[in-house]
Amino acid sequence: MVPLEPPPGTRALLFDCDGTLVDTMGVYRIGWRLVFGRHGFEMSDEWFDIWCGHSTKPFIEAAFPDADPEYVKQVSDEGHRAFLESVHLVEPFEHIVEVARTHHGRLPLAIVSGGPRSSVVGSLRAVGIEDLFDLVVTADDVEAGKPAPDGYLRAMSELGVDADHCVAYEESGSGMSSARDAGIPVIVDVRLHRA
Repeated sequence: MVPLEPPPGTRALLFDCDGTLVDTMGVYRIGWRLVFGRHGFEMSDEWFDIWCGHSTKPFIEAAFPDADPEYVKQVSDEGHRAFLESVHLVEPFEHIVEVARTHHGRLPLAIVSGGPRSSVVGSLRAVGIEDLFDLVVTADDVEAGKPAPDGYLRAMSELGVDADHCVAYEESGSGMSSARDAGIPVIVDVRLHRA
């Protein structure tokens, strides 16, 4: 198991947000189930567990494979509105937040999320940790969201660090693929560190 503390020589820490720093999955699960249900898709817990780490566009396209871009955007907007209405219910994963607090001001810290900026920033604000991070990269900032490596590549470029000296903190297979494909050698699966 990769330890939570970064190894010597680390020059930047890159954190996923949803499910890594902030426990948003329960709120997302309820919101997406309601929104998808209104559009005729019955979302099971098993389906959500498979797709929840993906960026919004592939997540919605998995539910509605024949949807045109306008429909995908409409469903996306509804889903993220539902999330923001309940964002006050989210809680931080304190053991991961503590890693960020420990290294704040010592190393550059970035968020690399597959979610839209409004939801990511809303989550960070709701748990009072927005100011810990030097950079927030979301699906709104890249051509392709997770599992593509674009978000990680952009964050490293903006921070001026190379992949060999970064540590990524993730909780989903698609997020870990994204970090791995960006060349990051140390990826912490935060699920293995939960009590």
